[in-house]
Order: sequence, then C-alpha cells, then structure tokens
Amino acid sequence: MGARSITNGTVRCARLGFVLTLLLLVPILIFASTPDVSAVNVKLAWDPSPEPLVTGYRLYYGTSSGNYTNVVDAGNRTDSTVTGLEAGTTYYFAATAYTGAGDESTFSNVTSYTTPGSAPSRSESSEGGGCFIATAAFGSGLAPEVVTLREFRDRYLLTNGPGRAFVDWYYRVSPNAAAFIAEHESLRTAVRWGLTPVVYGVKYPVAALALAILFPAAIVIRKKCLSV
Repeated sequence: MGARSITNGTVRCARLGFVLTLLLLVPILIFASTPDVSAVNVKLAWDPSPEPLVTGYRLYYGTSSGNYTNVVDAGNRTDSTVTGLEAGTTYYFAATAYTGAGDESTFSNVTSYTTPGSAPSRSESSEGGGCFIATAAFGSGLAPEVVTLREFRDRYLLTNGPGRAFVDWYYRVSPNAAAFIAEHESLRTAVRWGLTPVVYGVKYPVAALALAILFPAAIVIRKKCLSV
C-alpha cells in the first residue's frame, strides 16, 4: 500500500510537472514567434570594388544625408540587411570599401529609402532623448530592443509625474555610465543579458507575467516530487 501510494504520488507529480512545462513553453513560443511590428528591415546591395586590395565594406546610414549615425561592417560581402528601422522614416545609405591596412574609401553615391507605415509619435520632451545605456549595450539607437524601450518610455513613463521624474534622473546619470559601458565589451554583453528579459517583459507583458507565476510553481512542484 505504501509503495503504491509513493508510485501514484510520483505519477501525479510527473503529470503536473509535464503540464507546467507545457504552460511554460507557451510564453516562450510567443516570444519566439510574435513579429516585431514596430521595426522595419531593409536589404541593400552594391557593386564590388575593382581595387584588388579591398578586403571589406562598411554600410553607413542615418536620417540625414551625409550625417550617418550608424555603421554596419559587411565584411567581404556586397550586401547587408539593416534591421530595426523605424516605420514612416526616410533613411540615407552610403557604402565604403576598406583594405587590410585600414585604409577606407570615400562614401559611395547616397541611396535613400522611406520605410512603410506611420512614424511613431513622441512627446516634445522625448525628442532627441535616447536610451543611452541600451544604445551602448546593443550598439545602435535603432536596434529593436532600444526601440522597444524608447516606446515604453514615451507611452508609459513620460505620461505621468513619477515616470517623468525617473526619466529626468536617468538622463542625468546615464550618459557617463553608457560611455563607460561602450568601451568594455564584457560590460556590453552583461548589460545586454540583463536588459533582454526587461525588453521581452515590456513587449509581451502577459507572457512575462505567466512566466513569473508559473516558473516558481514549477520549482515548488519539482521540490515536492524529489522529496516523495
């Protein structure tokens, strides 16, 4: 009777653990499959340089022609996909070629592209303000993660007094911290790992709440099963 009781309890724990595992997988699948509707990707290509010493190419882009705020090293490829562009915004692109000795050519002809959709609205107080630490960690102010955090700031923090006070404090202390992080790759990696769950929590609050509730429950069930 005792052996049967232990067996039945183990089976029940196994079944419950299986159900909890499935429930935990649902938010993870949502994270992996839900498209990012706020960001636009574009693929660009250019003719290879005839110079034999050229070993790679860089693609520069920004929202003002000749004033490029972002760069992508394409290596020896003659195409590159730029991700995280804001909808309804005109971007300007120019490429350069470089050699193994570090020499770099002048900019190519400029190509412009206006992304589809409507540009995101921002309050006046947020215009020009950046998520400095996130930008330093992810390498670009147009990275999808940075765009998500910036939209959260505009929609939920800048619309109330406590949120605005937090943003003001952040803008006072974060530039120096961001500059220090940008200089150390290990810190950039650590900050990216730390910000990733925050970004997903902002983008998918229901799924994040489900994980927050179900994960501790799964641990409790596992401990009970191990003690049976």
